[in-house]
Amino acid sequence: MILNAFLKDLESLVNIDSYSYDPVGKARVVQFFKEKFQSIGWLVEERFLDEKVGSALICKNTPSDTFDVVLSGHMDTVFKTGTVNERPFRIEQDKAFGPGIADMKAGLLAGFYACKQLTEENALQNAKVCVFFNPDEEISSIFSRPLLEDYAKKTRYAIILEAARINGNLVNERKGIGKYVIEFFGKSAHAAVDPQNGANAINAFIRIAQDLLKSTAPDKGTTMNIGTVEGGTTPNTVPDYVKTQIDCRFTCLEESQRLNQLIYALNDTVTEERVKIKVTGGITRPPWRRTEAGLQFCAAVDKIKEKLGIQAEWESTAGGSDGNFFAALGVTVIDGMGPSGGKWHSPDEYLNIDSIEPRVKLVSEVIKYCTQHKGDTSC
Repeated sequence: MILNAFLKDLESLVNIDSYSYDPVGKARVVQFFKEKFQSIGWLVEERFLDEKVGSALICKNTPSDTFDVVLSGHMDTVFKTGTVNERPFRIEQDKAFGPGIADMKAGLLAGFYACKQLTEENALQNAKVCVFFNPDEEISSIFSRPLLEDYAKKTRYAIILEAARINGNLVNERKGIGKYVIEFFGKSAHAAVDPQNGANAINAFIRIAQDLLKSTAPDKGTTMNIGTVEGGTTPNTVPDYVKTQIDCRFTCLEESQRLNQLIYALNDTVTEERVKIKVTGGITRPPWRRTEAGLQFCAAVDKIKEKLGIQAEWESTAGGSDGNFFAALGVTVIDGMGPSGGKWHSPDEYLNIDSIEPRVKLVSEVIKYCTQHKGDTSC
């Protein structure tokens, strides 16, 4: 039984603030896992990315530069530094609580315990396994993406250690994501005395926003959310500036390109209100679609789940993960392999304690499958 040791390690890990823009906190997470993997004889390497986010960590059981499988997860959380002092790790009945506990420190730890178990069983003698710890997934992996994609090109399979869905389900498809900032530059004037000398940025924004929203295609899974709007000063002043942030989701590459072109067609244009538009941003995660190879892998995992007595189905989700990057490069991917929980990104985020041991065992068995089926995804 590993549960007591796992919970003790999880308490230490959760009680480290590791906000996306806290490189000091994430350095402690890196050190935690460096020591863990070194203790089982694995090779570890820190890769500095940027002073804003710190380093990625790569752990592998062999000096090889290609792998049978890469496990991937993120060290960062959405919670600001200091959150741990306000609400540290705690256990209440069958649940554990704490910042980032399900998303996704328990998943990272499950990956380690699976690798530890296989190493101690000498089950990786002829295997090549890598674990990639990402420091900035919660901010779209903006600094880690090139390195992550480099490792994606070196593997046949990827296991993403994100939390299972609330109902315990796994993930085999995710929408792509586009994030944009659109700025409107007008001219201020007195709204009553000489409005004709002003250029109303808010009016331009309203008209453009309505046009953009008409471009969505819900039947194709293409959605757009105008999430924030900043602008204006006083009711009697023609507003000279508006800034809006837009989130787009799509299921296919064609839709992502269509939206991207549509939004960027606004860049450096001047509206009928004499307002200039500036666009920044773009596609942050490509869509991950189900493939025949992926479905065969899922079928193999279904057999493993059945053998272990684990009840879980497969889901498609609108949320993105680093699995999107692996899938876009042709890697056969499964996701949601970590222990289950819920209320992610909230003060009430929790982990189902009874999901820990089954998920460690599942990850372990799937790693073994990947190392034994290096050239195909057949069952």
